[in-house]
Amino acid sequence: MSVKPITSHSQFISIIMEEGKTVIVDFVSERCPHCKAIAPTFDELANKFSSDKIEFYVIDAEKVDDVSFEVGGITSYPTFIAFKDGNKMEESTFGAARERLQKFVEKYCSS
Repeated sequence: MSVKPITSHSQFISIIMEEGKTVIVDFVSERCPHCKAIAPTFDELANKFSSDKIEFYVIDAEKVDDVSFEVGGITSYPTFIAFKDGNKMEESTFGAARERLQKFVEKYCSS
């Protein structure tokens, strides 16, 4: 499976509220060079780890700004947030650091 886009607030809510599922969301901006640089890595990790228990999404935080507001405000890009059963588990911003993104994802794939 690959990274799937979130294009609306209602879609976001229905995705993160799925019981028993971990969702990792990449909050990006079209103008962000780090977002473009890390996207292939996020896609690679999604292809490797996606399952019935974990899914990967991307959202343009500037276009769907009500979702950005809902999660407490996105102040830097890219921002990765892990959700489980509708709860925000962790938020990380580390630019285009491939190894840090991989560790972040692997933590949620092993739980």
